[in-house]
Amino acid sequence: MPDPAPPVLAQIIFRLPATPDPTVDGPALGGPGSEGSGLDGPGVDGSGLAESVSDVAGAGFAVSARAALAALARCAGFRSGRLARALDAPGTWLLTTEWDGPGAWRRALSSFDVRCTLTPLLVHAVDAPGSFEVLAEVTALAEVTASAEVAASAAAGLAPGRSSRVYRSDRAADADVAAPGLGLDR
Repeated sequence: MPDPAPPVLAQIIFRLPATPDPTVDGPALGGPGSEGSGLDGPGVDGSGLAESVSDVAGAGFAVSARAALAALARCAGFRSGRLARALDAPGTWLLTTEWDGPGAWRRALSSFDVRCTLTPLLVHAVDAPGSFEVLAEVTALAEVTASAEVAASAAAGLAPGRSSRVYRSDRAADADVAAPGLGLDR
């Protein structure tokens, strides 16, 4: 049986501002003048105001990001997805999805439902590389059934109950220089 194609990971990093912009986030997300924004009560001196406003904005962001993740999950080629929040920077979020390949990811971004739910969030996106080809993985197995898997895990130096896989890259050997007018003949 041939090995399955390596998955493609797509990641979008979002950074929410410490103080939301009322023109973007609106009063419901803790903008100035909204009830409970903290601007007229304790913390006006800045001690904790950013965290409380960021938490309120983050709650609205999380709801919207979950809707975008659900829209992505309905697309062909979707394998899995996660929404994560940085532990040491609560205003930083990560949306990670796994796809059958780069084509599936690109087609998903063209979906009307995805464009309607994800595009409003992209105002907070950080400009960084967004898709990655998986070349190796280690996973925890619920139960190990084949002795060959146990032997392969032990040979790889892994604890029992874990497996590893190495993928061959699908990129062409000249992928870094392949473009119109460029090639290996230069």
